[in-house]
Amino acid sequence: MKTQIVRIMDCAEVLPGFSTQGALRDEPSGTHQVVMGKHLTQGEPYNYKEEDRLRISPDRDISKYVLEPGDILYMSRGITTYPVLIESVPEPTAAPSTFFILKPRPNVVPAYLAWCLEQPLVESHLTGLRTGAGTPTIPRKGFMEITIPLADIATQHRIADLWHLQKRESQLRRQLLDESTRFHRLAGQSIFNELISK
Repeated sequence: MKTQIVRIMDCAEVLPGFSTQGALRDEPSGTHQVVMGKHLTQGEPYNYKEEDRLRISPDRDISKYVLEPGDILYMSRGITTYPVLIESVPEPTAAPSTFFILKPRPNVVPAYLAWCLEQPLVESHLTGLRTGAGTPTIPRKGFMEITIPLADIATQHRIADLWHLQKRESQLRRQLLDESTRFHRLAGQSIFNELISK
């Protein structure tokens, strides 16, 4: 299949997250986990961690906002907007209205779609859609109309594999930097303490 230029809405169902009234608080017996922006790291796929626990008991049906591995969350509000591929979440997990929920169609590899959304030309088009002075927002209708190249499935898989390797490299570099910074602080503290004890 030749590469086609298609709209995002042709590649995935694009849903808004659920609306909330005020701040969400963890409920010990809550039925649904909620993914918030603070749980995500830009440029990294999301895997649930116990410290991300934020359970709620919705007062209405939010089943259409429930996430599955392979879905993509797109942070649609704020100065920085970006996609995050969902790799693992407890069942059921939902996302609030700060996100668009993308559910890729069968002919679309999720990591390939996330890769497309991170490309500078697509980011530039999306930035141009932002409205609002206080908290800029990308309108869902405009978002769905943005076009991207849809390659054949084999090419999508190759690009997705490369994308996963790049993300893993970035993650390892960040961990190395964190450990290096921690070591430097401990070494400096040790030398400083030694100097003041003389």
